Amino acid sequence: MHRARDGRQVHQLFANHKRRRAFTAIEALVAAAVLAILTAAVSGALIAGRTQSKLARDTLAASFLAQSLMDEVTRLPFNDPNGYTTAGPDPGNTTRATYDNIDDYSDYSDGPNSLTDLAGNAYPASYQGFTRTVTMTAVSSTPPGWGRTLTGLQIDVSVSKDGVELVKLQRITWN
Repeated sequence: MHRARDGRQVHQLFANHKRRRAFTAIEALVAAAVLAILTAAVSGALIAGRTQSKLARDTLAASFLAQSLMDEVTRLPFNDPNGYTTAGPDPGNTTRATYDNIDDYSDYSDGPNSLTDLAGNAYPASYQGFTRTVTMTAVSSTPPGWGRTLTGLQIDVSVSKDGVELVKLQRITWN
């Protein structure tokens, strides 16, 4: 039998060497498992970041669409020039371009895939997945010391995408 310098027999050295290989294989499996877990965690974070980025982009576009429609509504006078008192489009007001007072927009809705500006120009494709709605509610207030009651309309412009409301603007316009 041969002996190594440290006095152990040679076949013992080979036996220890085999154990070290098996241990190294287990280490490799553990390392692969740790790597897989870390990869899954990083992927989850990347997906969450991408989702947040899309939500931010959609909210920004929805804000633009809501503000554009709110500006379009509030540019008009409160009272109907023809004396109509019912909410919604009056006879002869068949398009937004012919609306002549604020309440013509009551219960107005447009989109998806049909969003246009006041002149009828279609918004770019990136905006076409949104839906805009306008609702109006009568409001009144009697400020102390004024001796009279003010009447007006609360205008709500909502913009949603895929059934989820992203932006809602509210404004009160007084008579």
